[in-house]
Amino acid sequence: MNTVISGFGHALPSATIDNKTIVERMNTTEEFIETRTGVLTRKHISENETTSVLMVQACKKAIEKAGLSPEDIDMLIVNTLSPDHHDPSQACLIQPMLSLKNTIPVFDIRAQCSGLIYGMDIAKQFIATGTHQHILICCGEALSKRMDYSNEGRNLSILLGDGAGAVVLSASEDPNKGILHASTHADGNYFKLLWTESPGTSGKTFNGDQSKCPHFRMDGKTMFKHAVKNFTEIIIQTFEKHNLSIEDIHVIIPHQPNMRILDAVVHNLEIPKDKVQVNVHKYGNIASGSLPITLSEYMENTRPEERAGKLALIVGYGSGATWGSILYRF
Repeated sequence: MNTVISGFGHALPSATIDNKTIVERMNTTEEFIETRTGVLTRKHISENETTSVLMVQACKKAIEKAGLSPEDIDMLIVNTLSPDHHDPSQACLIQPMLSLKNTIPVFDIRAQCSGLIYGMDIAKQFIATGTHQHILICCGEALSKRMDYSNEGRNLSILLGDGAGAVVLSASEDPNKGILHASTHADGNYFKLLWTESPGTSGKTFNGDQSKCPHFRMDGKTMFKHAVKNFTEIIIQTFEKHNLSIEDIHVIIPHQPNMRILDAVVHNLEIPKDKVQVNVHKYGNIASGSLPITLSEYMENTRPEERAGKLALIVGYGSGATWGSILYRF
């Protein structure tokens, strides 16, 4: 039984935040943001909105695009590092919002920016056994709620945006399309490349003190090198495993960390830029939301006949560190 993308959808906040607005909030410059990250604008939710608002919108679009009803979904997998609440799972929160059956398994994974790839790999296993027919995967973030405007946090905060994307994976007997290969990896030795120390059981607490608010911290130089290395290597490994070259690939759909990382990978592998889907300049880095949004935009902007029979490579890298790839034939 093959696994195919039967539905897709994404949701973005209405408010567009340009670099001028970011400069007004922290000690940086428009030139620095553009030259160091490539980000020109990003989308931020309103003060009263939450991650679930975006997730529900994206999931409803994906279910509708698949030609299904909520009752047809028999598993929900969610990835986010900015849930509405610390616990229980974000999946349990949005399950009734989507009118999904209350008897199906729903759960969160924590693969960070590689969440879509991990989720698709997990779903593929369930579909291959024949126990599940339609699995909904949703990844989304509201990172604007976690921005640190101090000098310590600014170089990451200038990147951050909000959004959510979703796909429905379905069982198919068509041997000529679907997921051909899934590869997922992690190296916890790089746990502190990009991390949030609290809340947790480490002894660090918030307790209402804004100076101890849980913020991301990033080792930017090491993160850049490790991301470029693993982005590059996972593409090479996928090509070698399937005896492919860049000429065989119709489109590469990557996570959108920043333009410097994407440009470095494109340069290393001599990839034609028109084969790489890029939207980080419009939306910034949305962590796990970036990949499904980029995939959804590609699907939305191309006709099925344009894609038919062609190969796509979905690649991601995230904190943890996690990384992986999906080789897919439309």
